[in-house]
Amino acid sequence: MTTIIENILTRRSIRSFKKDQISEEDLNTILMAGSYAPNGMGTQSWKFTAIQNAQTMKKVNAAIRQSLLSVPIVPETHPYIVSLIEKAKDENADFLYHAPTFIIVSNLKDNGNSMPDSALAIGNMMLAAHAFGIGSCWLNQLPGLTHMPLIRELLNDLDIPENHIVYGSFVMGYGAEEPKPAAPRKDVINIIR
Repeated sequence: MTTIIENILTRRSIRSFKKDQISEEDLNTILMAGSYAPNGMGTQSWKFTAIQNAQTMKKVNAAIRQSLLSVPIVPETHPYIVSLIEKAKDENADFLYHAPTFIIVSNLKDNGNSMPDSALAIGNMMLAAHAFGIGSCWLNQLPGLTHMPLIRELLNDLDIPENHIVYGSFVMGYGAEEPKPAAPRKDVINIIR
């Protein structure tokens, strides 16, 4: 099996991290891998905001928590969102899994390619991180909260352009424990010959 295929098949989501920070060199290489992802018309309109400062991480976590607490629960609220709101009721809730590095991927809000471009970039970065022995986990909170004033204020503080919204984010760091092997794959492949 080739190294890249093995890397794809063995990457797991990590939600428990050591406190050790990843190196500047590894971070730069991971971000560069993201910038080489396919993107519609080669626009490269994304922005990768990497946060390693502990105080800024606390600020991000607090903004996510406070924004979730302001979301009303109605019958149409998705169960995942309800679970996030319930988690936010705990003042010690950490939506970033105590990871040492957090990456926000933003892109143009009026570009039809922004979502797939951003997702491909995150996939590249997560695979690059895994190649360095660095764990990662995709986080879904920020995209759904981007329109909220507290989150927009946070994005402004992080120098994320006004014409951008968050399409995805993920945490990275050295895993505190060995991940379980992947579950057997579901029957999702259909080949028509």
